[in-house]
Amino acid sequence: MIRIEDMSFNYENGEKVLNNINLTINRGEVICLTGASGCGKTTVTRILNGTVPHLYHGNIEGTVQVNGKDIRQQSIYEISKISGSVFQNPRSQFFCLNTTSELAFEPENYGVNPQRIVANINHSSEVLKMNHLLDRDIFNLSGGEKQLIACTAIQVSGHEIIILDEPSSNLDFTTITKLRQLLEQWKSEGKTIIIAEHRLHYLIDVVDRFVVMKYGEISEIYDNGSFNALTHDNLTLLGLRSIHLDDMKPKDLNYNNSEEKLTLHNFIFNYKAKEPYALNIPKVELPQGKVTAIIGSNGSGKSTFARCLTGVERKFKGHIDINNKILKRNQRLDHVYMVFQDVNNQLFAESVAEELRLSNNKLNDASVQSRLQQYGISDHVDRHPLSLSGGEKQRLAIASAVETKREVLIFDEPSSGLDGQRMREISGILNRLANQGHTVLVITHDYELLMACADEVLHLEKGCIKDQYQMDNEYLNKLQNFFEI
Repeated sequence: MIRIEDMSFNYENGEKVLNNINLTINRGEVICLTGASGCGKTTVTRILNGTVPHLYHGNIEGTVQVNGKDIRQQSIYEISKISGSVFQNPRSQFFCLNTTSELAFEPENYGVNPQRIVANINHSSEVLKMNHLLDRDIFNLSGGEKQLIACTAIQVSGHEIIILDEPSSNLDFTTITKLRQLLEQWKSEGKTIIIAEHRLHYLIDVVDRFVVMKYGEISEIYDNGSFNALTHDNLTLLGLRSIHLDDMKPKDLNYNNSEEKLTLHNFIFNYKAKEPYALNIPKVELPQGKVTAIIGSNGSGKSTFARCLTGVERKFKGHIDINNKILKRNQRLDHVYMVFQDVNNQLFAESVAEELRLSNNKLNDASVQSRLQQYGISDHVDRHPLSLSGGEKQRLAIASAVETKREVLIFDEPSSGLDGQRMREISGILNRLANQGHTVLVITHDYELLMACADEVLHLEKGCIKDQYQMDNEYLNKLQNFFEI
């Protein structure tokens, strides 16, 4: 089905990102590519789906064959009829404003009978239980809902090979369960599936082989049984995430005795006048100097809550109280900073160094190098931010947020695209910011991150507060029930 021999690759800028890759993937096999952020996983998926070299230009050496044909000799049209992809940032692959139109877009371009397209959309929507997302404005969906639309589009088109890049990165645990069930269904249908992924716990019963990459090379290949036998220490040494979440314990609580609270008033908001409230919170108090995790299902109002808190939503009329000082919307920008879920929308400079200086123009070259070293991206100081891997972009955005010195820092899925080592480093940074007196709010579906950094939990559902509690062993069952552990 897929044969890769002695493959190396460098992008047009000359940087070599893959070296001497050898891998055969059999028809109907499920393969997981994993490893540290920036190890080359995404580039492998780009080569297999044809976006390299047709979209991302560079030089491929060696052999890359799909169904016996050299990938370089096939047009992107030919490749796309065989393989379908879900990108790390699903927004980048949408062509339509309406969700149903998006699901129909690819088969329409292949001239599929309209009645068959409608039938496939209805069937796929039933299978994934996402009928509520049909005929919606695609850009008003949450990140997880967009991811679900991208996966459903693959189901509708019926590809032989399915390639997914970090498919769980924006999904809540309920939707991850649906994703796993979909992978199991595709596997039972004989689909060949390649998944580039950091979160591994949901794949243990699905994947046939785990391919661990390091510095652009394959370092280890494990069958399912061998990988499942790895201990937590083994995985940590490899820089990988946990595969058994039920063994994890919460961090020692931050017993900051400060009585100061961040008080939010009239957090009531809807996007359109006749629609139900996207947010309906008359009042809530959040502790200062601690890390509060904001959890909830996809579409529960978490990102809307954060956008209202930062002052991004102009129609929002609520206000916040910091240290007995009431701040209206236009005043909050000097006190609150947010790292968005899609960091591509807030990277503006021509180099990594200049991006950091946008947040703090007093940094000299040595200071920039020191800051970037803390986030593992000091080797990329002169690169364009948008040329970085997803995880590297995430770390740059977090580094820039820290340099703003704002009192309230909000991170929307900060561990998205991060390997185990980088996730643990980010949790340490969040804890350190809280210890320095910052109010840190973390919107996350990542149980591992939450266990490593959260002091309190704010649980939102349908725009309302469902629960609020301190993160200790007494409340651990609540959290595990939500994450279905």
